[in-house]
Amino acid sequence: MSTPDGSSGRVVAELGRPETPLETAERKAWDRALRRSRQNFRNLIASLVVCVAAVVLIVLLVPRGDGVQQPAIDVRSAAQQYGDTAGQPLLAPKVPASWRSNAAQLRGSGDTASWYVGWVIDGTDYAGLTEGLPGDSTVLATALDGAKATGTTTIGGLPWRVYDRRDQGQDAGNVAYGLATRIGTVVVAVYGTAAPTEVRSLAAAVATDAAERGLKGTGSLP
Repeated sequence: MSTPDGSSGRVVAELGRPETPLETAERKAWDRALRRSRQNFRNLIASLVVCVAAVVLIVLLVPRGDGVQQPAIDVRSAAQQYGDTAGQPLLAPKVPASWRSNAAQLRGSGDTASWYVGWVIDGTDYAGLTEGLPGDSTVLATALDGAKATGTTTIGGLPWRVYDRRDQGQDAGNVAYGLATRIGTVVVAVYGTAAPTEVRSLAAAVATDAAERGLKGTGSLP
């Protein structure tokens, strides 16, 4: 209801008098702007909630990459592929089907070059093969992590040095048990965290593969 002077009749406490038409218009405009800002804020919060819900849904629905195994490496194919580069036939022993190869590659160069193959056994244990290339004088120190020989044995008709570090526990790293021999002009080492029986079976497979490739042991220990 307006007063004769055109005011709204609403008494402004701060002024102690009715609002003027201008003051009424300004107040209503302010109220409308305030309502719009509050509505916009609510809309923003609602949008954020929807976005977060969508992200959570995507995360839950998209298959996780964790635990997805890459295909096992074909060691024999890799050995043939790298053989020309290495300048000699590379060992590719036949191992049980349960062994999964996750690496087969040439490592280093010059007098530190070597052929490396790694296997995972039963999803947890590890076994490795390192074949030094001609001129490699560091294969044992590198592959066996500086381990000291603890004995000798014969496997597959070849003499092998034994490197048993199981008593060192976790300090043994990836070389809890290892074996090394000399085939042709190079040194070959097998090792890992797998049980000695597994490492010895790898050594036997190496001896068989070497014989099939015409590579003979020298009868001398590295």
